[in-house]
Amino acid sequence: MVNRFVVIALGAVAATAAIAPRLSTGGAGAATGESIYTADIAKAKRQGGGDELVLQRDDTGQFYLTATIGHEDVTFLVDTGADLVALTEETAERLGVLPAEDRFLPLMKTASGTGYGAPIMLDSVEIGGATYRQVEAVVMKGLATDLMGQSVLGRVGALEMTGDSMVIRPS
Repeated sequence: MVNRFVVIALGAVAATAAIAPRLSTGGAGAATGESIYTADIAKAKRQGGGDELVLQRDDTGQFYLTATIGHEDVTFLVDTGADLVALTEETAERLGVLPAEDRFLPLMKTASGTGYGAPIMLDSVEIGGATYRQVEAVVMKGLATDLMGQSVLGRVGALEMTGDSMVIRPS
């Protein structure tokens, strides 16, 4: 089981490492000093009263969505290559799911050192009115932004890219 989480967490950390430079520079928020979370988030919206959700690409070329975990809204970078939902330590603490320090495992070696993460189970994640229960996730040390991975995306139905839109169609 630990090996599965190691592989999954490696994917989450690698994806974050690849996109983190783009998240910290540029974008509408950088010019005004606003956080990317308040300035550039593409909100999910229902199309024509139907069930599909449409996310718009932001100025950095990424897709974000807001999900509810417990009673808290959390903004995620949509990462179709991440196997699990990955949370920053700050988000995990805010949600009350921050694991004890001894639960963090060395998950990967990078040029900047060893990456550590702790597997957790989220009771529920709500996106666009749909609730997904018992969601596997990982809390990663040093993660720059929360990632929405396949432990939820794999359950929502079809994902389709159309121009600057990502369409989520429930199955």
